[in-house]
Amino acid sequence: MPPVKTLAELRRALDPKPLRLDQLDQYFVETGDARDAKVSRRHEIAERLAAGTSKKVLLAGHAGTGKSTELVKLRAEHKDRFTFVELSITTDGDPGKVNTEGLLVLIAEAVLRKTHDLRINLDEAHLEKIYGWFEQTFVSRETSSSPSGELGGGIDLQDSFLGKLLGLTATLKVGIQTGSSVVSRKVREFEHRLPELTARCGELLKEAELALSAATGTRLVLIVEDLDKVDVEPAGRLFIENPAPLAALPVRAVFTAPIFLWCNPRAGVLESHFDKVTMPMIKVANPNGKRYLPGWETVRDILAHRVDLSACIEDKALDLAIAKTAGVLRHLFSVLNLAALAAEQDFKRGYREQERINKSDVRYGLDRLKIELIQKIGVMGLPDEFKDIETPDLYHRLEELKAPKLADSDRINLLLMQAQALLEYNGKGWHRVHPLVLEHLEESRSS
Repeated sequence: MPPVKTLAELRRALDPKPLRLDQLDQYFVETGDARDAKVSRRHEIAERLAAGTSKKVLLAGHAGTGKSTELVKLRAEHKDRFTFVELSITTDGDPGKVNTEGLLVLIAEAVLRKTHDLRINLDEAHLEKIYGWFEQTFVSRETSSSPSGELGGGIDLQDSFLGKLLGLTATLKVGIQTGSSVVSRKVREFEHRLPELTARCGELLKEAELALSAATGTRLVLIVEDLDKVDVEPAGRLFIENPAPLAALPVRAVFTAPIFLWCNPRAGVLESHFDKVTMPMIKVANPNGKRYLPGWETVRDILAHRVDLSACIEDKALDLAIAKTAGVLRHLFSVLNLAALAAEQDFKRGYREQERINKSDVRYGLDRLKIELIQKIGVMGLPDEFKDIETPDLYHRLEELKAPKLADSDRINLLLMQAQALLEYNGKGWHRVHPLVLEHLEESRSS
């Protein structure tokens, strides 16, 4: 499919969602040199996973930098080596209420569904024991003694213990998605239940790994996405306060993680449980402010795979959009979508002769994005460990970091990175205030 030539098509083509496997050939652009010219992060992740049977990789990076697309490409490159089981906290769970017990249930459901879809036979005797624990723990007499009927895809829930266990975990998953889950309440009734749930999930993973290896010659790899979108407090509970349940699972796994997790004062806990990998931002400017051509051309190439740039946007307008979004692809796509809407409307009203994005359209999109970024700079609703920090402290730090520089990882920088007011580049720890936030600082000073 050739790059689109109209603004209506542009808005569909610049969908910020990660690429699907079937879109890689058409849209994927290699970004390695623009992120880190020395080591490909996909290669690093694959080698870390191969180094041990239960390796856990925490993949961190700013939201909107392309982590998910890189993981899709990883799956395509290593499909003969690994069988990947993917789940997303955003689509499969509730990112506002993430907890360990809910995540374990989602993992169990995803693994069961994958083995069913691949027609992999698991040991029914083992599954019967696992199902018995799940039924005893989570099914009440007031609701139903067991799931019945069929699940999506024609799964007969009474056909086997695989079907029964998949049906039960799928029911629990719906509760997690809708906020009506009994999982947390049932697990927290008794102190021993979380270790038991972890053990039952571990038994299931071992059984799935053995069966997959025998049937396909591949190893199981779990990919849990969108944990980088959860807030400071639940992320800390999952990975720092009680990392053992996830870290102890007998499976290779990749968990996306918030970039600010690295700045937690207790981040040293991570080292003993996980392999940490940071997905660097695409660098479009050097610390001295001059254009970084490999990164700049990579961003243009990403757009050119989707959009006929000469037909849809003026060169100076595109340069402005790339410069002001600083390598954050989600921001760039959002700005160009809004700019396309503005250009379309002006053209329909007869205010211009060409239906093409110009600098004023891009400026409109940038101003909308700037408002969103500024609204995120604050301390409302933060956990107790941040209660001594006030919003003026955040702005004082931004003033200190106006010139790009290496910066310490502390709580204030953590909050600024969470808000994407502060961006970190290429794994070397140099930080840059988001160009639109920098604009806001300069406007505030002059007003």
